[in-house]
Amino acid sequence: MILNGFKFCLPYVDFKFKTQESDRVLIFVLLRRKIKPQNQLNHMKMHHFWRIVDRVIYESDILLEVIDARMPKLTRNKKVENKIRRKRKFLILVINKSDLITRKMRMNFLREFESEEVVFVSCKDRTGIFALKEMIFKLAKKRRYGNYIKVGVIGYPNTGKSSVINVLIGFKEVAKTSPIAGLTRGVQWIRGKGNIMFLDTPGVIPLDEKDEAEQALMSVIDPDKLENPDLAAMKIIQLFLDNNRRSLEKFYGVKVETDDASEILLEIGRKKNFLWKGGKIDEGRTALMIIRDWQKGDLLLLVE
Repeated sequence: MILNGFKFCLPYVDFKFKTQESDRVLIFVLLRRKIKPQNQLNHMKMHHFWRIVDRVIYESDILLEVIDARMPKLTRNKKVENKIRRKRKFLILVINKSDLITRKMRMNFLREFESEEVVFVSCKDRTGIFALKEMIFKLAKKRRYGNYIKVGVIGYPNTGKSSVINVLIGFKEVAKTSPIAGLTRGVQWIRGKGNIMFLDTPGVIPLDEKDEAEQALMSVIDPDKLENPDLAAMKIIQLFLDNNRRSLEKFYGVKVETDDASEILLEIGRKKNFLWKGGKIDEGRTALMIIRDWQKGDLLLLVE
């Protein structure tokens, strides 16, 4: 592939994973061997994703790991970071959506990540973008690269990887963005201003290692597809108990007087009058409402 006179060697990848004829043949073979097809297909996808991660690390000079500021531990992947360090590549932790967290949370994260290269950014109001650019060029000066500084952008789906690239480049929709996880379908080099190139990828860190409650928290699974929405809702409630319960109280008009997430779930259901016949609280309906409020961005941690 040649772009603007610069030659790139890109791997062929297919992120669609549609169940086409070849997949049906594979499933048939697996059934004949008495192997669970879904488990085997998931294993194949995991292997494929990790091959892409390795390739992105190899192709890049500097790696940006985009992390959701609301849940940095959940959206950070130490395995990927260790791979990057073993290859002696520079790594910057980009804490995105920083406009959605409190000042206290930000200070706690800085203490936790004090030994790392960390930048807080908000693609919505473009804060922190200049600092991120400065850090990229600062690290690039430590080593002599070729004509271009190649920056790989990795992270879980819905952390805002494409949005980060768009604000760094300064153009709208160069890398397509969407609230739907997985919109970025393939690996693509995107030229920025000056001598910088960005390698945009799909949500290259596989989600199979996350349980469905964590996937709901990360907004990468439809609430209606959850087997246990109450567990996912309680995980969201716990996030507020740990960081900013006042925001939860204000949003749902309840008084949080316990640290028991299940009791708070019932209180919210009672406040919303989500009741079965006989007056029993509809926990499932309440849980789905909380998850949707979180995923749509209506339920925020930000209230001070």
